Amino acid sequence: MKASGMLHEYSVIGRKLPTDADPSPQLYKMRIFAPDRVVAKSRFWYFLSKLKKMKKSSGEIVSIQR
Repeated sequence: MKASGMLHEYSVIGRKLPTDADPSPQLYKMRIFAPDRVVAKSRFWYFLSKLKKMKKSSGEIVSIQR
């Protein structure tokens, strides 16, 4: 990722989609430095897929704050 301009710190919280087996899945929080919200969400899913067995299609963003 090339950083053109200023980077902002985003606090992104996400989780797996709730199912009948797991109605309240664990939350994952990351501090992401990115130029905008779209890139911050993208980087969140990139890093989470490397750390945990989770993809964007099976999860959701709960909160994103700058």
